[in-house]
Amino acid sequence: MKHSAASHALRAGPGQRILLTLVASFMIVSLAGCGYHLRGMTDLDPTFDRVHVSGLSTSGDVYRAFAGEFGNANAELVEDRRDATARLVVESDRVEERASVVDPSADVRQYELLHELRYHIALPDGSRTPSRRISQARNYNYDPTGVLASSSNEAQVRRELGELVGQLLFYRLLAPVDTDRLITPDEGR
Repeated sequence: MKHSAASHALRAGPGQRILLTLVASFMIVSLAGCGYHLRGMTDLDPTFDRVHVSGLSTSGDVYRAFAGEFGNANAELVEDRRDATARLVVESDRVEERASVVDPSADVRQYELLHELRYHIALPDGSRTPSRRISQARNYNYDPTGVLASSSNEAQVRRELGELVGQLLFYRLLAPVDTDRLITPDEGR
């Protein structure tokens, strides 16, 4: 007859129960000490309680990934900028494609996609953060005989880059705004 570990622990003597308790306690402390935590709400700086986003298409990969991360935070994205505690202003969001590997017959075999996003945070008092940049690059193989497969590969890489940039944009908001580096309205750009 097989016994489970739990039934064995119940029949264990007092010394074994103490040992099992110590082992279980050690495991719990180890997990807590290594930084492991259950997935849950992310607390943003109070500056980002209600954020209005401008300069991004709501149907784009960057916005969808950003909004998805924001959905797990204790904050909300607002449509009306007057309701916002901060505005995320995307100055540019572009993807460049360039050849990265060319074979001896001058055929491109691999392209690099570079996704770059520039943004700043505008506060209700008219001050703003300096412009910041997020960029990510990925390569993908190109086969001139399999154009449809190559196009599908490119689309997937573009989507993944957009999602990654959206997540990185959210992670940048986890840091509090450095008030010493704010640009006031009278300082211009």
